[in-house]
Amino acid sequence: MKKEIENLAEKSVTDRTGKPISRKEAIKKTGFVVASAATMMLLLSSPKSQACSPAPTPPPSGGGSGHGGGGRPRGPWKR
Repeated sequence: MKKEIENLAEKSVTDRTGKPISRKEAIKKTGFVVASAATMMLLLSSPKSQACSPAPTPPPSGGGSGHGGGGRPRGPWKR
């Protein structure tokens, strides 16, 4: 298993050094990265993305939950 990982890592390094990309390809890739980063910044800064639903309400305290009572609310993972 370790040999396979080493072979894959070595292959990816040799592939990148063996085939340099042209200036046009580099500019095109940079443009895609810049466009996606700008779009993500716009989407994250919009008010709709920050508050699209109301805040959750706390669970009801006490009676009728069937989790043993005791007066103190507990999470569903504790019994």
